[in-house]
Amino acid sequence: MSFEELMLTYGYPILFLGVMLEGEAFLIAGAYLAHRGYFSLPAVIGIAVLSSFVVTQIYFYLGHRYGRTFIEKRPRWQQRFDRVERLLHKYGAGLLLVFRALYGLRAVIPAAVGLSRYPLVKFLVLNAVGALVWALVIALAGNGIAQVAEELFHEIRYHERTVFFVVAGLGVLWGLYQLYRQPMLKKSARQ
Repeated sequence: MSFEELMLTYGYPILFLGVMLEGEAFLIAGAYLAHRGYFSLPAVIGIAVLSSFVVTQIYFYLGHRYGRTFIEKRPRWQQRFDRVERLLHKYGAGLLLVFRALYGLRAVIPAAVGLSRYPLVKFLVLNAVGALVWALVIALAGNGIAQVAEELFHEIRYHERTVFFVVAGLGVLWGLYQLYRQPMLKKSARQ
């Protein structure tokens, strides 16, 4: 079953789980399918917000509840925690609003923030706002890209003969240039 078939068959529940596991890929796919009329864009954004919010709260809770034990058993992870703690002190609430854009740190940052005993209510609010901003930006960008790509492909199809002959002509010119250049390269190699 292809990715698109999976999304179409299981719809919004697979979108919810997919955003939890691999955020942008599933959100962009959902935005594309909304553009094609299979999903509702507001529903895609709402599900992405909820999914991102929930998974981030889980990481926060795990860091809050089990973080000390986890760090004590893995001293090398202490360096990662210290780095996140420095970033949190340097950027404060701003880090919690934009950490979703920091690929590879999406689970580490909320867990480390939970470990640092960050106030729960403040984290809840910042997590909700961050999830909303992230989902809006990614979904609207994905929808816009889908629209532009669709229009571009439509134009290419409309002018496909012209495009073919231009590309073929450029290929012929490139081939002739290479044939012309080959004897020149042999001459310079002999000298």
